[in-house]
Amino acid sequence: MRFVLPVVFSALASMPAYSGLAPSEGFSGNFSVLAGFYSDSSNLSTEQDSNQATNTQEGESENQGLLGFLGTVQYTFGESLTHQVYAGTTREDIATGTIAFEIGYRYQLSGGTILDFSVLPTLVSGKAWSDPYAVGVNRNETDLKGNVGRLQMTNIGGTGFRTDFAIGESDVDDELSGTSLGLSAEEIALLNRERIYVYAKAGYPFILANQAGVFVPSMVYFHSDAEGGAFSFDSYGIELNYAKKIGRHGFVVTLDAHDRQYDEANPIYGKARDESEYGAFLAYEFGGLMGYKDWAFITLLGLRSIDSNIDFYNSEQVLASVGVDYKF
Repeated sequence: MRFVLPVVFSALASMPAYSGLAPSEGFSGNFSVLAGFYSDSSNLSTEQDSNQATNTQEGESENQGLLGFLGTVQYTFGESLTHQVYAGTTREDIATGTIAFEIGYRYQLSGGTILDFSVLPTLVSGKAWSDPYAVGVNRNETDLKGNVGRLQMTNIGGTGFRTDFAIGESDVDDELSGTSLGLSAEEIALLNRERIYVYAKAGYPFILANQAGVFVPSMVYFHSDAEGGAFSFDSYGIELNYAKKIGRHGFVVTLDAHDRQYDEANPIYGKARDESEYGAFLAYEFGGLMGYKDWAFITLLGLRSIDSNIDFYNSEQVLASVGVDYKF
């Protein structure tokens, strides 16, 4: 699922409270332990029954418990503390619903602009069905492999304006989509999931009056250039983030909506996919847990829904978790 808070709250403001990337040189970071619940109804998920009776209906919700460990470690250095290397799942991404391991380097320019170069080796990797559309037989799992490179620019020219660019690629090890359905070679080729991704987002943080919080609207573009034309698409969307801190309480709310249109007709269904995707995510933190300033209680709640003109691709994911976070 494309899915804590004093650091996040500072990140959403136009500039950090200190002149460099951290208040002092050396290591810092956080570590979180979370337990909760996850539900996914996507037919493409390998948590679904391997033997499906039909490839024309929505999937059923599959529920599972969740125990997770998140966190990041960073090292800040340089005469003006303008260099930083890091690894882990950044708190800023978690607060807006993106949970993926990241390795990167940040550099703050003299005008305040922060450049952030990173790779996300797990964002588009995982498990997939070799033939998601097979009916009446056990579908086999295969590896989905890929990588993503990312460039973020924050507080551009000291204005607070921010951009996020990424490019990635993914490949299915054992790509057999549609081979069990009697399709022609040309039709099977339309279902090839090997692809290159391009992602771009631009936003600006507004500091609301009377300490009402920080509001960050963003425009989002996503492009998939797949070997199979039925999996190539352009997506346009908006993302709205709101952050607020009240005493020891802090939260970030993220809402997003995207419209996605595919290039060519899917040969199984005789039409091109046309989808709307909606998401909502809440990250909450209660600091100073039991009187310890570096410990906090955290909650992550998420919902993501895809409404497609082809029922097979409709899906809904739900995440609910609670845990503790330690900052060092």
